[in-house]
Amino acid sequence: MMDVYAYYYPGFYQDDYRITGTEWNVLKKALPRNKDHYQPRVPVNGYYDQADLQTCKEQIQLAQKYGINGFMICYYWDFESSKPIMNKPLDCLMDALIGTNFKFNLMWVLRLPHKELPIKNGDFGKYSNHPWFKKRIQLFFRDENFINSVNKISQHPNYRLDKDRKPFFQIYSVSELLLLHGKEETKNILNIFNNYHLQGVCGRDDEWIGEAEKLKLNSVTSYVTLVNFNSNKSILKHSECVNNQAIVWENIINATNVPYYPSVSSGWDASPRGEFIKNFQLKKFPWSPIVIDANPSDFYLNLKNAVETFSKNNVDLHIASWNEWSEGHYIEPDLKYGTQFLEKIKIINTK
Repeated sequence: MMDVYAYYYPGFYQDDYRITGTEWNVLKKALPRNKDHYQPRVPVNGYYDQADLQTCKEQIQLAQKYGINGFMICYYWDFESSKPIMNKPLDCLMDALIGTNFKFNLMWVLRLPHKELPIKNGDFGKYSNHPWFKKRIQLFFRDENFINSVNKISQHPNYRLDKDRKPFFQIYSVSELLLLHGKEETKNILNIFNNYHLQGVCGRDDEWIGEAEKLKLNSVTSYVTLVNFNSNKSILKHSECVNNQAIVWENIINATNVPYYPSVSSGWDASPRGEFIKNFQLKKFPWSPIVIDANPSDFYLNLKNAVETFSKNNVDLHIASWNEWSEGHYIEPDLKYGTQFLEKIKIINTK
């Protein structure tokens, strides 16, 4: 049996960082691109406040009920102002965890959150050429406030530890560090956290995967590898994506000598983060590609394949994600499927 951890996105409360506020504002206005496109997506109990203590407690209880061991929460830090961004859900979660055996760890996200959503369409070609994307990528510098913050959070009694009692610290993404700082400086940056279990979050074919051991990473994992973001298709089928996962995993495993923790996604549809366009033909984030028929049955097959492939490797199973509603991968109950995605995890855990 593999321990199960779900990624946790702290975007669903009325914060003072984003011009457009809580990301529920984007979800509520999402429109379907065609008759088969499931939008808008609605939580079964409505749009909640993620910075509410009772909400956090209910999320923990629900996750535990279905066999999830902990959350991997996105952690944003603004190096210009030397302070965390969108951190109230984390504070709330840490309070809610007291007295439970539910775990959590930080996933340091180097890209700042979108300050204004939805993203406007334009003639920028790839999303990485979008002027706002460029503003989100930050140079790292040794900010003692950041280092102290990470160290303090990792002392929480519910913080996730590896078998050697080292706290997990995920890096999303190593690609940005290497792009901005080069290999040697990236090694120096990562060495600041050498007392942690450093886990690099990779894409399907990031070049650095083969350098993971030299970068002193303890392991590698993924966020969403269900989708080929370079696909020439706007619409993807869930079953076809699942069938391709074994190849994706094999390529990553063969590229590195450090352990790989697989990540299984419940779907992909980031189109709510982009302004509505009538002719749904764009082939770039956030408008496409989308998994048009994300469903619990194909999710279960992906889970089953991951467990069969990795259960003997002494690694945990990661889920993308608990609540990335605006990217269409979440396992929280919604009006369409209720708790069915969660039920599939429970089945896997009881086999």
